[in-house]
Amino acid sequence: MDVITLKIYRASIQSILFVLSFGVVFLLISVLSLMEEFDLLGIISIFFSLWLLKYALTLWKTRANDIGSYWDDEGIVVDLHGNKVYWYEIKDITYQNFQGSKSTLISTHYTHHENIRIRHKIWLPTIAHSIYWFSIEKPKDYHKNLMIAWEEKQTNKNKRLL
Repeated sequence: MDVITLKIYRASIQSILFVLSFGVVFLLISVLSLMEEFDLLGIISIFFSLWLLKYALTLWKTRANDIGSYWDDEGIVVDLHGNKVYWYEIKDITYQNFQGSKSTLISTHYTHHENIRIRHKIWLPTIAHSIYWFSIEKPKDYHKNLMIAWEEKQTNKNKRLL
């Protein structure tokens, strides 16, 4: 049996502060623009800035409660709701760098898409789950250790098949 040490990679403090500061600045600009002229765009921008502030507080609460991405003997937790993708459902784990946004991409096998959709209670199946590096602390460490755990799982799976 594999020995996988459990380490939770929480939301990064930098991303929380970035979203929080962007929400506060956007709220101030929206309020100032509404003082000049009351229009629909100003109201929409206030709701957007309040949504950003709520998201920053949600990230802060998950960080304070030690909720984040991790993996164990069953699988990988892929979001802040605790939704898990099991090891046998994973097709591949890769590093992605798309237009400066780095992420760890967890691709699932097509035969498991519907089961994952039902278990995660989402409307449409997801073919891959991205763990964006800007959203977690120590992302290089996360990716490196996840790849080690993935290779161990693959090696043990191949040994069982022989």
